[in-house]
Amino acid sequence: MKASSQTIVITGARLTDPSVGIDDVRDVALTGGKVSEVAPRIEPAPGSVVIDASGLWLWPGLVDVHVHFREPGYTRKETLRTGSLSAAAGGYTSVVCEPNTDPAIDCPEMARRVVGKARTDAVVNVYVKAAITGGRRGRDLTDLPGLADKDGVVAFSDDGDPLVSRELMQEACRAVSAFDGLLSPHCEDSPRARELYAAGEDPGFEPGSSHWNESSYIERDLRIAGENGCRIHFSHVSLARSVELIEDFRRAHDGNGRVTFEVTPHHFVLSRDAFSAGELPKVNPPLRSEQDRTALVEALTSGVVDVIASDHAPHTQEDVAEGASGLIGLETTLGVVLTRFVHTGALSRLRAVELMSTMPARIFGLPAGTLEPGSAADFVLIDPRREWTVDPEQFRSKSRNAAFPGWDLRGKAAATYRAGNQVYSEPDFSDRITRK
Repeated sequence: MKASSQTIVITGARLTDPSVGIDDVRDVALTGGKVSEVAPRIEPAPGSVVIDASGLWLWPGLVDVHVHFREPGYTRKETLRTGSLSAAAGGYTSVVCEPNTDPAIDCPEMARRVVGKARTDAVVNVYVKAAITGGRRGRDLTDLPGLADKDGVVAFSDDGDPLVSRELMQEACRAVSAFDGLLSPHCEDSPRARELYAAGEDPGFEPGSSHWNESSYIERDLRIAGENGCRIHFSHVSLARSVELIEDFRRAHDGNGRVTFEVTPHHFVLSRDAFSAGELPKVNPPLRSEQDRTALVEALTSGVVDVIASDHAPHTQEDVAEGASGLIGLETTLGVVLTRFVHTGALSRLRAVELMSTMPARIFGLPAGTLEPGSAADFVLIDPRREWTVDPEQFRSKSRNAAFPGWDLRGKAAATYRAGNQVYSEPDFSDRITRK
């Protein structure tokens, strides 16, 4: 998508941008797809498009560093096109896709193919994680330096398959630290992980019962990453013990900004204790205890958590009926965070933007997360008062396996812009647009 050639002036918005320390009413001018001016008052030049944003919040476009767009291989669930439309409806302008496609994103050619197709099909900025091992089989490292050189590759992960082998994880950390790359492991059990345990693979700890090895992997990987100076970002942390280990490591290493982690709305809002056995949503990692959920909330509100990510994992109804794990969240994450945390005062606007835009962009090295003059005009205008009910049948995603169906939420994206182009809007948003 080309940058918009028109000049746009947004007037009267409540701008929240941690990158420049602003949380106040500002006008913002956009020219050639970039932010050209931020000021208390901007007089639109003749011919400008004017957006009256009074009563709306203006945030840098949201950034989700953990999504599954399923292309290639599983386009019945989602595509780069439908996934990006879902992202835009949720206020996101940049996403990072996991490599669990078919074939996996495990070589420079596959990375080029997926990123290239996204540039044609997607309405938001799409980046990818490349696989750490060939075919995500946990056996041999991919061409990590070669993949890192490919445009759009911003991190490395085997997605839902952890690196079971301790020695292989050490090799991966050494290789990635050589070019200051980012590892983003999933410290969870998977069918493949259990096969490798049974085959005698040594993870460096004694595996426990299924789905309860997360904190053991995190403890091991913290040690290995620290020994090798490797940047590491832990995906969808779900246990109180995992958070404790990360906090302890940071304290022992004077903060260590090279270790970061994310949490998902379904893990910090839902717990298994609230569901009967037959109603429990199936997701990996599974929903945890109320004690774990409370620990995640405490970490979120106290500043320990670095990123909120949706882990948008679309499945067809047939997939779900057959036991597929995963929930979609691109179109509900903003509403849940606003309703449960921002409107209640548990999170400030600045902190919410840090978690959902500024920090994920910074950690993954993306040109996003800011509306500083000269930056891309990627932003979301939010109506903080809009009340709505989650109806998955209205989603832009191809799939309907939502985490919060029927929930009443307050706060929603009114319009989303990428490079100055509108990529999503609510039906009544056009009433706010005039030409000078």
